[in-house]
Amino acid sequence: MVEQISPNKKFLTSKFKKIIKTFVEKLDDYIDDPKEDNIHDIRIAIRRMEAAYRILPKKNRKSEHLQNYVKQAKLLFKINTQIRDFDIIRDKLEKRHSTHFIQIIDSINNNRKRQLNTGHRLALKLKDDSPPRLKEKDVSESRLQKRFQKIILELITEINHNIPIVLTDDKKIGELHKLRKDFKKLRYLIELTTDKINSLKPIKSLKKIQDELGMIHDSDIFLDYLRDKEGPHELSETIREEILERRERYQKFVQLFRDEKIDPAKLVLQF
Repeated sequence: MVEQISPNKKFLTSKFKKIIKTFVEKLDDYIDDPKEDNIHDIRIAIRRMEAAYRILPKKNRKSEHLQNYVKQAKLLFKINTQIRDFDIIRDKLEKRHSTHFIQIIDSINNNRKRQLNTGHRLALKLKDDSPPRLKEKDVSESRLQKRFQKIILELITEINHNIPIVLTDDKKIGELHKLRKDFKKLRYLIELTTDKINSLKPIKSLKKIQDELGMIHDSDIFLDYLRDKEGPHELSETIREEILERRERYQKFVQLFRDEKIDPAKLVLQF
């Protein structure tokens, strides 16, 4: 069923070049100013690079230079994910306008600064490395398509496994987070087959659902952090408020998912 879409090597190598170019540009922006927007952009650039790398035939993936470059980029992604988490927690606390949270916010800012220093050093190391290249003549068309179909099928199988779980239980935090990441991976994989993805209604629907799952995940990050903290009684009240907000977001996600009627297997047949 999913065999009806597949990248061709000419399109993929052209796309790969653009992905690497964008990553290098976003890396420069991040080094110059690691503000929230630039952290967001570098994370997306890394996700797209990882998606392209993931579908390459084994011969191409085994390139030592490409392998190491992607590995370092994924490490930078992990560091910036932690920074983003600190930003989410801090922003949510600051919105409460409570002086009781000043000490906690100061601690978050100190941890964020340490992670930024680590991320900056790694970004500079990546900047000094020559970006990887992918030549069309070095990619096997048949193996590329076979690899792509394998990855897509595995992803859709995993998504379809988690959908009924998360639609009936808001406490399945791991599955909710996994579903959000898998939807993103699916979108990035489809991007490797067409330039028309952003104008397609099913992709817009998928993006809306991802956004709802993202807000639920932000609440889970916030709650997980606060539950490990000792502090004023205002913390307990903040936790209760966030639980209620998360519950509302979850209900909105379930309704939106049913309204949009997302079917991952059909989604990849739109092209």
